[in-house]
Amino acid sequence: MGMHKLLIADGTEAFRLALADHLRGAYAIRLSHEGHDTIEQLYTFQPDILVLDLMLPGLDGISILQLAAEAGIHPVVLATTRYVSEYVLDAADRLGINYIMMKPCDIRATIARIADMTQHKSNTCVSDPKSDIAKLLMTLGIPTKLRGYIYLQEAIIEAMRDPHQQITKTLYPAVADLTGSSPVQVERSIRSAITSAWNTRDEQLWRLYFQSDCSGNVPKPTNGAFITSLASRLAASSEASKQ
Repeated sequence: MGMHKLLIADGTEAFRLALADHLRGAYAIRLSHEGHDTIEQLYTFQPDILVLDLMLPGLDGISILQLAAEAGIHPVVLATTRYVSEYVLDAADRLGINYIMMKPCDIRATIARIADMTQHKSNTCVSDPKSDIAKLLMTLGIPTKLRGYIYLQEAIIEAMRDPHQQITKTLYPAVADLTGSSPVQVERSIRSAITSAWNTRDEQLWRLYFQSDCSGNVPKPTNGAFITSLASRLAASSEASKQ
């Protein structure tokens, strides 16, 4: 197994740097001191463990966790705060915060809690490609009610198994066989689902997954480009988790 990914998002520079210094070498570490940067790193880095200051400037911790949950991103969360209210406790339960520590936090105690959470994640984490694909499709805004959503799930799994197969001649017929459809219906439904998501896309989010043009905008990807891009990303993530 490779190192777990740890994102330390805290507004106190001394604490942030000290914690990173103590854990460097044991984790793949990213740092953030501001809310909007933290949510972007959650999208791109996708940490296993998140140390989160609930009072980050720019975007508070509760809002960050709500956005992450909407995107299907669920790291193990150690939250830090200077006060606890009923609202915070309710949010902790609703958003899956695993542990809350009162600030200022003792470095050694924080490290011990992170170690406990890491062990728990190692014991419970099981890779589920279909679940990962579903989360990614929902993140990009593919409507689950469309038939193309189901076809895309199967198409991405097939592309992960064989990234060199031809989309039209091999992949569409394979998906059609799996779903009791036809290659033409698979192609049309996937194109419709991608178009629907692209028309209502979050441009900043789509730039994380697809190459933008010279104006900084993401052109609508073809079916093949959409499938192969996500299959490549998921396959790389799966391979990294095995190392």
